[in-house]
This record gives sequence, C-alpha cells and structure tokens, in this order.
Amino acid sequence: MNLNQTRQIHYRLSELEYQKLATSASQIGLSTSAYAKKLALRSKLIEPKFNHADAVQLNLALARLGNNLNQLTKQANQGYYVEPEAVSALRSEVNTLWQQLR
Repeated sequence: MNLNQTRQIHYRLSELEYQKLATSASQIGLSTSAYAKKLALRSKLIEPKFNHADAVQLNLALARLGNNLNQLTKQANQGYYVEPEAVSALRSEVNTLWQQLR
C-alpha cells in the first residue's frame, strides 16, 4: 500500500453490478477494487455550471417565480382579473433568470 493513499471510499453495489465489475477486472488482471479505482481516476468529471451558493440562490429564485406563477394561475382560474403588468413582470423575471442560466 502506498503510504500517501490514506483515504478510503465505500460504496454499495447490487449483486449484478458487482459481478459486472469483477468480471471486467478479472479480464484485465486487476482486483475488483483496483479496477474500480482505475475507472474512477480516469473518468472525466463535468465541472458544475454554478457554485453551491449560486445554485442555492437560483433555486430560491425559481421557487419564488413558481409561487408567483401559481398565484396568478389560481387567480385567473377563479375568474378574477389578472393584471397584464403582473404577467409582464413575471415574464421579465423569467427572462432575467433564463439569461443567468445560460
């Protein structure tokens, strides 16, 4: 064991998943754990588009927009008049948020 390798990762597999991993590992002459490590280290990770704080803020903004849309929809479905300015403002907020997501 390499002395620099002090961290461990534990994960669970179904029997079928384990058998597939073990079969692939044995075909190239590696232990199951060495093969899993090799697969993990050579995989290409996708960098997140947003950091955690930005993702939380976007999620809150989406939730607020959804709530506003639901309120306007309920109002319209109950036969009440919906101000065009309210719909326009909501559309503007959606467009602004959409631009942030791009």
